[in-house]
Amino acid sequence: MAYSEEVKQRILTKAEEMFLQFRFSKVTMEEIASTLSISKKTLYKHFENKEHILKEVVRNKKCAVENYVEELIADKSTEFITKLKNFLNFVTSHISKLSHPNIQDLVKSQPEVWNEIQEFRKKNAYEAFSKLINHGKESGVFRKDFNSDIAVNLYFSAIHAMLNLEILSQLPVTVNEAYNDIIKIFFEGIFSEEGRKKYIDSGIMNENNGEIII
Repeated sequence: MAYSEEVKQRILTKAEEMFLQFRFSKVTMEEIASTLSISKKTLYKHFENKEHILKEVVRNKKCAVENYVEELIADKSTEFITKLKNFLNFVTSHISKLSHPNIQDLVKSQPEVWNEIQEFRKKNAYEAFSKLINHGKESGVFRKDFNSDIAVNLYFSAIHAMLNLEILSQLPVTVNEAYNDIIKIFFEGIFSEEGRKKYIDSGIMNENNGEIII
């Protein structure tokens, strides 16, 4: 059983890499099996088809995000500014893997999966970010004179716009660069003076030019 689970995880890891590198619609089950040096029989033993693999990859990612955020918020021994830095690094590590061609391919070939990702972002990620914002206000890193719901809505509206294919195709930057600009603009406006100083001192932002350092 342990070996079978290990093989399954190897398949998911390699398939995800291939989907990101070559795009989902371009990768075949035969290529996944060949790259892993396993038989197609072994591959089909674990997954019915390529769509099944993709859905499992997405499910694992959602679980990873949920678990990470829950542990981050529950951690009482870590200062909030460090939590914020870790949160931004975590989100950036996921955003940086996306590209216009990847998103376009998913929208066209697997619209249901893409919609599932979008719905998860709207519900679960919204709730997680709301907790983080309120935690920052309670710790004194963020100002208290703004409405948390409005702030979170603004943030996710910007992220939603950034992942819109029509808008994304017109931007002269990558998805990762666009996200970093959103973070820079967003957090500059809600920091308290003490919070801004801690933010700069943490190394997340370069004090000379305001760039995000990840």
